[in-house]
Amino acid sequence: MCRAVPHKVLEVAGDRARVLEIDREHWVRVAAMPDLKPGEYVVVFAGQALERIPNDEAEDFLRFNAEMEKMLEDASQ
Repeated sequence: MCRAVPHKVLEVAGDRARVLEIDREHWVRVAAMPDLKPGEYVVVFAGQALERIPNDEAEDFLRFNAEMEKMLEDASQ
């Protein structure tokens, strides 16, 4: 299953960016986004940033996802 999870951009170095995916940092290609800046959010697929997501939408999604994970964890106990 593939999910479009927003990744927060931590650092941009040429055509690559170090991003945070929930709780894991890794590098992705961002050649199609030359003006990308730290603090923005992107959707990543197969190691390539595909599009930007407005920060408020990305943060809402991540907050909702964390709440759902907590509800599922609490329900399983």
